[in-house]
Amino acid sequence: MITGNLILFAVGAGLAAALLAVGGLAGFRLGVRRQAQDGGVDRQRLLRLLQELGTWTSEYSGNVSRYQDQLGALSKVVDSDDGPSRPQVMVVLEEIMRTNQDLKQRLDAAELQLDKQTRQIESYLSEARTDALTGLANRRAFDQRLEELFGAYVKGNGRSFVLALIDIDHFKKINDQYGHQAGDDVLRQVASAIAAQIEGSYLVARFGGEEFAVLLPTPLRLAAERADKMRKAIAAESLVADGQAIGVSISVGLSELREDPSTAPLVRRADEALYAAKDMGRNRVYYHDGTAPALVGAPEVASEA
Repeated sequence: MITGNLILFAVGAGLAAALLAVGGLAGFRLGVRRQAQDGGVDRQRLLRLLQELGTWTSEYSGNVSRYQDQLGALSKVVDSDDGPSRPQVMVVLEEIMRTNQDLKQRLDAAELQLDKQTRQIESYLSEARTDALTGLANRRAFDQRLEELFGAYVKGNGRSFVLALIDIDHFKKINDQYGHQAGDDVLRQVASAIAAQIEGSYLVARFGGEEFAVLLPTPLRLAAERADKMRKAIAAESLVADGQAIGVSISVGLSELREDPSTAPLVRRADEALYAAKDMGRNRVYYHDGTAPALVGAPEVASEA
């Protein structure tokens, strides 16, 4: 006589696969929900995708529960004193195997759909952290990375780092004289130049408007020298914007993380250094050593153009 354990073994593999798939869908939902909370992405679009995944999870979970009930009932009948004949058992087994095959096909289809939804969600997460115009990280991504680095430093798991704030000189004049399309071209090309010149950085981001931010692992003086090299390279070449050659320069302010209670003093010092660079004639690099902004190179020529 076929026992209940043998029946369970016969279809157990299929049910196990179904349960794993359901568990995977549920786990995926939780993981993406956490990313949505952490990253602050477009919640309405993500919520719609998660609701679809939730519908699949509930549906497949219900199917698995129904099949388990069928197996339980069949096991009781088989193990009873007046158990069924072999043909009766095989009829029930064939029915379960047919429905299990149907579940497998539906799970395969759901896997394809899940892969598609995963790519969409990854795209949304990427868009939420990327500046559409320049392709750099956006302000949201910058703020998060800054807090991560600061948190690691406070906990003793990371080292001090440098913040560089970069501003395109006279950008409003570029827009007024050449048009906003040219201004956008300048932003894109300066963004590319910064990313190319500042290698090994933690992050290069568009801070806002015509301002950029870079997080660097190097000491303050070395970071300032690298920033000055980048400044000279950008000033030496004319950019082609909307078919026109435009001379562009940048001003840079840097500061290094010290025994600060938060990231605010770091940003404030870098901002003070940037304003010093602009007030002293632009197209120069200043760093804030914790006492006052200082010009890279020779401070005595800071007033020269």
